[in-house]
Parts: sequence; C-alpha cells; structure tokens
Amino acid sequence: MNEKEDRIPKKEIMKMYGIDRTTFELWIKERNLPVIEISSHSKYIRRKDLIDWENNLIGSGN
Repeated sequence: MNEKEDRIPKKEIMKMYGIDRTTFELWIKERNLPVIEISSHSKYIRRKDLIDWENNLIGSGN
C-alpha cells in the first residue's frame, strides 16, 4: 500500500467517530491524537498510528 493511501483525512476521522472539529482538536491536545498537519486546513492520520492510538486508549482505560 502506498503512503498516501495509508492516510485518513481529518474529515473522515470526524465522520468515523461522530465528532465535530472542536472535539477533534481537543483529542489532539488532550489525548495526543497523532496528526500530520500539512496546513491549517489539511490534516491526516496514518491508519497504523490511529490503530496504535486507539489501543493505547483502551489499555489506559480512557
């Protein structure tokens, strides 16, 4: 799989979790959501990083 296909855009993440932009930004700040920020309007998360992040949350009981 190529690198670009492995990235999930911010809009898709928000839809997946049913969250708004404010919650997305809070998750970055407070829960260390691993975001790649290309510009203020272009944010992505690598699929592997998202899975690792979820597993860490599950393991920590959050």
